[in-house]
Amino acid sequence: MIKDVVNSETRTDMVRELLMYVLALLITTFLIRLLWNRSLVKYITILKPINTLSEAFVLSIALSVVRGL
Repeated sequence: MIKDVVNSETRTDMVRELLMYVLALLITTFLIRLLWNRSLVKYITILKPINTLSEAFVLSIALSVVRGL
């Protein structure tokens, strides 16, 4: 996704790609917190709940890096 921002032809395309990346990151942040607390913590006893959105945001960024975005 970052590659799309760098390879964009116009400035508006670059801003659009960057906003889409940030939006996707925020959506995954909320989904990760929801899914982590509601299902993973319940079934895997070692895991602790995510209390703040900043913890979920860091986890979301880490997953994005692992996925190769």
